[in-house]
Amino acid sequence: MNKKKMKKLKIGAITKYIVLIAFAVVDFYPFFWVLMSSFKENIDITANPLALPESISFSSYVGAWTDVKIGVNFLNSVIYSICGVVLIVLLSSMVAFVITRVLPSKMLYGYFTLGIMIPIHAILIPTFIIMKHLNIYNTRQGFIILIAASNLSLAIFILTSFMKGIPVELDEAAYMDGCSYFKMFYKIAFPLAKPGLATIGTLTLLNCWNEYLFAYIMLANEKIKTITQGIFALKGRYYTDYATLCAGLMIAIIPMMAFFVIFQEQVIGGMTAGAVKG
Repeated sequence: MNKKKMKKLKIGAITKYIVLIAFAVVDFYPFFWVLMSSFKENIDITANPLALPESISFSSYVGAWTDVKIGVNFLNSVIYSICGVVLIVLLSSMVAFVITRVLPSKMLYGYFTLGIMIPIHAILIPTFIIMKHLNIYNTRQGFIILIAASNLSLAIFILTSFMKGIPVELDEAAYMDGCSYFKMFYKIAFPLAKPGLATIGTLTLLNCWNEYLFAYIMLANEKIKTITQGIFALKGRYYTDYATLCAGLMIAIIPMMAFFVIFQEQVIGGMTAGAVKG
């Protein structure tokens, strides 16, 4: 009986690993194909799309970075992402502190997190009109404010769980020592919420970097367009240089992949801790 059970367990484990490997191959192959195609010439891709490159060529990367101006789009996205993340971290941490410490209120919490349930498409026209009236349409500062606002609800939702996990006794001790709410925030709550800050920083960085819909509608000037807009422009209506397109995709993908690989432990650990505390 034990042998039969062991045999069934082994068969089950082998089947599970085969399925997982199959899914991994299916998920990884598109990335592998884009990577290999970025080192090929366009004529080689059209002649035999599935073949490996006979020789590695970086001409597509050079062409995408300089000739097609992906480099300008890349630097714009870096600026937008960094400024957006800084703004999101500061504002969401302050709001989460107020909700959990200064004015604990489910209604206030619901008001700030309501944005998670509202689809972006429902607010495109009102947002466009507001930005036009404020004279921040088609500007860097307007787009930074927009992407920060669109990610704020999620950041507040995550950070509130972390703030709830901070012992109230620390606040009471700080209050007895004469600390104001502002000092409690930046000396106690903000440092202790670092795992949560790392989590929202990484998640919102990915969101800001990959933002396309708002960028497509709100940024018309070629000099301030994002990397996602630059990649979309590489696809022509009648002709597409697939080698340059693949190189542009890799330029956009690799920085975020590297960032996530480096900080994945902090992100996963932070999200797990937040879920437990919430």
